[in-house]
Amino acid sequence: MTSTRRSTPATATFAAGEWGGFHRIEPTSHVRLAHPDTNNGAAMLRPGYSFVDESDSRGRLDAGLFFLAYVRDPQKQFVPIMNRLATDDALNEYTSHVGSGLWAVPPGVQPGGYWGETIFT
Repeated sequence: MTSTRRSTPATATFAAGEWGGFHRIEPTSHVRLAHPDTNNGAAMLRPGYSFVDESDSRGRLDAGLFFLAYVRDPQKQFVPIMNRLATDDALNEYTSHVGSGLWAVPPGVQPGGYWGETIFT
C-alpha cells in the first residue's frame, strides 16, 4: 500500500488563467485559499480524518471529518489561513465548524533525553 500523504504542499497552478470561461482553480476554492502560494508562504501540515458515530434519535448519522494542523507559529500560519477559509471558502456552504483548540506539542525525544527537554533549553 502506498501512502498519499505529503510532507510538502501539492503543486497547484493558480496563474494558469481561465479555461472555457472558467478559472482552472476557482478564487474561492478551498485548495487555493489554503495553499502557501496564496498565503505569503504560510503553510501547515493538516491531515484529515473521517469519523462515523452512532445515529441520533431521528436516525441521522453523526459523521464527518476532523483535522489536525501542525504549525510552528499559529499566529503566522494557522490564524491567517483559517481566517481566509472562514470568510471566503466556497466549501463553507456544505460544512459546519464545531470547535477547535490549540496545544503545544514538543518535538520527539533524542536518545538519552527526556520529553519536553528542548522547550527548556
